Amino acid sequence: MREPRAAEPLKAEPLKKGARAADDSALRVRAARLASSPYGTALAAGWGFAEALSWPVLPEVALAALCVADPRSGPRLAASAAAGSVAGGAVAYSLARAGVDVPAPLTTDRMRTAVAEQMAAEGPHGVRHQPLAGIPYKLYAARAGRDGLGAAEFAKASARARGTRILTAGLALAAFGAAARGRRRHYPAYLAAVGAGFTGALALIVRGWR
Repeated sequence: MREPRAAEPLKAEPLKKGARAADDSALRVRAARLASSPYGTALAAGWGFAEALSWPVLPEVALAALCVADPRSGPRLAASAAAGSVAGGAVAYSLARAGVDVPAPLTTDRMRTAVAEQMAAEGPHGVRHQPLAGIPYKLYAARAGRDGLGAAEFAKASARARGTRILTAGLALAAFGAAARGRRRHYPAYLAAVGAGFTGALALIVRGWR
């Protein structure tokens, strides 16, 4: 007489691919792959650099897409964007010092006047007003170069003002992305809201400085 076999332990049924995909967004997955790759680092740094020269869209917009898609990459991306922005400001300073005018779309004469007054009163440290003024960083870099306020001093002041803001924004966005892991399927709607919010805010800022 054979002994009865012991009952096999119940195994947890693996999560089906379809169920897993329903909790996420294909767009977020692609954005996360970009964020975690060297191309994501280059994009963040290049975006910060370009915005400091002429590009009108803040690097925080790129960070809003990438850091939320892959929160673990947030600190690296934020640091890259900050470094790119400060480097772009240094180039903008040098170009202005050499008498080269770089296009600055979506800026106004009132912005330029305010920047000139702030830099005349505080020297390169006048850039500290930029994060809350709504005035593009590129105008501060160009003004500092035209006035010859000191490239090294301006770079240091930029790192404290502009660099700190970008780093703070990137880390906050990464924290938000980590907290919203359970809502990843809404990532496309989140991106649409970011785009609409930035466009509306930019329109109000430009109108307010006319």
